[in-house]
Amino acid sequence: MYIYYSRRCAEGLLCPHAHYSREHLLYIPTAWVSFFCSVHSTGFPRTLTTNRQKPDTPLSFCSNDTLQNGSIGVFGRTQHSLTMSTDIHKPTKTTRNNMIQIFRALSIIAVVVIHTSPSGEWQVFCRPFVNFAVATFLFLSGYLTKIENNNWFAFCKKRIYRVMIPYVIWTALYSLRSILSGNSIFIFVYNLITAGATFILYYIFVYIQFVLITPWLSQLAKSSFRHLGWLVAPFSIIIFNYIPLITGCELNPYISLLWRDACLGWFTFYYLGLLLGNRIIKPDYSLKTLSYLYLISIVLQMAEGYEWLLLGIANCGSQLKLTSLLTSTLFILIAYTFLNKPEFDVKSKILRSLGDYSFGIYLCHIMVIMMLTYLPYYSTIPFPINSLIVLLTSWGCCYCCTKMCGDRISGWLGIK
Repeated sequence: MYIYYSRRCAEGLLCPHAHYSREHLLYIPTAWVSFFCSVHSTGFPRTLTTNRQKPDTPLSFCSNDTLQNGSIGVFGRTQHSLTMSTDIHKPTKTTRNNMIQIFRALSIIAVVVIHTSPSGEWQVFCRPFVNFAVATFLFLSGYLTKIENNNWFAFCKKRIYRVMIPYVIWTALYSLRSILSGNSIFIFVYNLITAGATFILYYIFVYIQFVLITPWLSQLAKSSFRHLGWLVAPFSIIIFNYIPLITGCELNPYISLLWRDACLGWFTFYYLGLLLGNRIIKPDYSLKTLSYLYLISIVLQMAEGYEWLLLGIANCGSQLKLTSLLTSTLFILIAYTFLNKPEFDVKSKILRSLGDYSFGIYLCHIMVIMMLTYLPYYSTIPFPINSLIVLLTSWGCCYCCTKMCGDRISGWLGIK
């Protein structure tokens, strides 16, 4: 089914099409319903605000220098302010920025694990622990975006311009293999339009969509109808994932392609980042409570993944399941707790460096995997050692490129 291909492309698991019986029904958990109702049924009061500096960064991947000095994008430096809560016990700016880099590092590690993990039962029992990856990146993008803006055109132009040059370059690099294999050069144009050069590039399309709709999201966030935003992702996942699987119907290939590159399934995470980053909502759950709920959601995600595996669905560890949505949301709330508690500050030069190079690692790690497959005995390296090799190699490539090519070229490549 095309929906299978779409979802595998979105998550980097290109497996054969699966067949299953129509009599089987998917396990569709309802835990997320009660959770979202408990968080958003009554709303949260707005807090008093005062102007403070906050970075305006493209994507959610940026260096620690970007966070400390305002917005140092790939093409220059700008300063922006954002209304922030006047809480007495809020963390210092340095502590918060450091923790943002830590969560970027954890997310890029999770991305590499997702794309190097074996199929089968590994997808059931391993993926639930790392499916927060893309969700966290999108959350941080929304978290670092202010909703008060007098020039949305300039906002969209700047952010899209920053990501388009790396997108075009990496589309060309990934398309080069197909061209050298005998395909027409027009495959590059097709890949450029569809983000089809490699499965990871869908993220840039998703991010651009969120940038373009941010002006409307800001109005929704400030309105009394803000709770409607929580319905977008779960209903989209049910319509485009669950219904075709339950009924045995195939999605139209064009609809399948649009769903693959659409932001609908990821809507909750960016929207939640906007609301939390701008203090429109301020949940006050204890870390202990969130941790218990997170572990319960992991179990639910494993149960659903196992049901998908029994149905013959190779991509049973998908990030676009309702249980995955629940788990990732809880992980984000845990991350938000760490970001807003002054006593939480993880000091690790390694993780901070991984956070600084997270976007570059994201763009190049698939090419690193492709190159490593040509080495003798690489295919015999067990998981997760292969994940560590890919991560360190990608990290080293980004570091060397920055030192050898300078800031300008590194910026064009999205590495710095």
